[in-house]
Amino acid sequence: MKTSFLKYTLIFFAIILMATSCKKDNQTITTCTIDNPLETIQWLKETKEAFELSMSPSAKRITQYFYQGECVFLIDGCVGCNDNLTTLYNAEKEVICEFGGIAGVNTCPDFETEVTGEIILYGN
Repeated sequence: MKTSFLKYTLIFFAIILMATSCKKDNQTITTCTIDNPLETIQWLKETKEAFELSMSPSAKRITQYFYQGECVFLIDGCVGCNDNLTTLYNAEKEVICEFGGIAGVNTCPDFETEVTGEIILYGN
């Protein structure tokens, strides 16, 4: 009787040890995987070209981020300008967030704490 009890106890602990020592692949993606978005995403390419042709002396910027599980792009047509509205789009050019403007809009209050992978794609 003692032998079978010991046998089952050892099997039980072996199973517990195996179950707790397994590593799960919980890697979280925190960067974008789009290669060369200024060339591969047509609307971004056109935005960059429009910025380059602009006669406005204000600085312009296109910044890539990873936010809420997707690659997003912040378009700022007047960097540092008061009351300028900047818009965050996904790769399909759907509006994700808006920031600034006369009303001080902030449709994504968690943006600063949740965003990762900042890459300035274009800036002048």
